[in-house]
Amino acid sequence: MTWQVAGLGRKIHQDQLESGLPDDLYQEFHQLSEWARTLPAKFGPRVRVRLVDAASIEGFFKSLFGRFRRYPAFTVSGRRYVGSDFSRVDALISSAVAARAAGDASQRIEQTHERSVRGERSVSRPRSDC
Repeated sequence: MTWQVAGLGRKIHQDQLESGLPDDLYQEFHQLSEWARTLPAKFGPRVRVRLVDAASIEGFFKSLFGRFRRYPAFTVSGRRYVGSDFSRVDALISSAVAARAAGDASQRIEQTHERSVRGERSVSRPRSDC
């Protein structure tokens, strides 16, 4: 998972514990972390998780430009969701993955069609060195 590979999971969790967050924020963070850990099993390498602290400078600008006023907030391929119903985020991710796969397939079909219109073959011909 992205957080663990970068070593962020432990550091963020430790920082969160040391900061003495109120119980409700601690529970929300814990639920978010648990859900994020399920993503690799659901979507494999097709999904990249990026955690941005809303209180950071980057988080401030992302909140400003994304017009987020409540948290947790998610952006999946330009589509937004605010809330803790992670099944809705899973649905956004699934549709984005499916759309990307369909787009990749249609792009391959278009390339194949263009080759056939131009008379190109996708099969390589043996090269003669004579």
